[in-house]
Amino acid sequence: MTTALTETMQASAQARQVLEELDEAAKLAQEAVAPHSGVRNADAAEPAPAQASEADRIRLFIQRAARQRNQGREEMKRQYAATMVVERELKIFDPHIASSVTRFLALTDKTLYLLGRIGGQYMTEAQIDKVRASIQERVTEYTNEGRHSLDAAAELNRKGRDSRPMWIEPHYTGAALDENFQVKSRLTLALVDAAKHWDEAIRLMSEMEFNACASESQIGEMRIRERRQFAGLNRLCASVVMGMSRRSHAGTARRSTSGANGVEGEGSTADGSFDAADTSQKENPDFATT
Repeated sequence: MTTALTETMQASAQARQVLEELDEAAKLAQEAVAPHSGVRNADAAEPAPAQASEADRIRLFIQRAARQRNQGREEMKRQYAATMVVERELKIFDPHIASSVTRFLALTDKTLYLLGRIGGQYMTEAQIDKVRASIQERVTEYTNEGRHSLDAAAELNRKGRDSRPMWIEPHYTGAALDENFQVKSRLTLALVDAAKHWDEAIRLMSEMEFNACASESQIGEMRIRERRQFAGLNRLCASVVMGMSRRSHAGTARRSTSGANGVEGEGSTADGSFDAADTSQKENPDFATT
């Protein structure tokens, strides 16, 4: 076997692997791209059909959340070969924050990873920069709000302790999430730290609730804010992944058709990427950032 043929086969295998990873990411993303619902609940951040009754919507929310958690756990456990990663321990104690992290973190990380590996096949550099900027903005909002919530909770906790001669110190019986995760993006590292800030803020607020210095509704509001922000980031990443997946399948279909006709498909190159002149493909609203 010649060296050129070996290299071609290796390149083909790597291309197939990347497309399989994109398909896997699309499966993760499918749960997050349905229309929104108005149910206001920290566990119901994902959409459901608007015509369903409230009880049915809540049931669908719970079922979808369970599917997302299962998919997220599988992705967290995945070991990536020949990929630059940072090992991070994900130890989260509050069940609500743990649910957000399990459902949303892996898709965000995989989206950023795939943008770096194959984004250029489906978008211009300007569009990739715009998508990255939109994800960065959502990550910054989540991290800043987490830090602000932790600082506020720590200050309230300190004042509460100063005002009480006796202070009850409850503790968790164990972590709600305890996983090692291969982080593939700098932005994901910021999300991991931010999730821990949210988790600690809720721990402090819960401690204050035991000491009659905070209410359960205040804790619930904090959980809702966290879930709403992380779910919004998740939907953005899902739309990016689904858009790339549709373009990938469209390119495959076009190549199959052109191959049968003995010609190369219009607007595409032999490797399935899109010509810069093919603006109809690159202006796909799947990548809108508004």
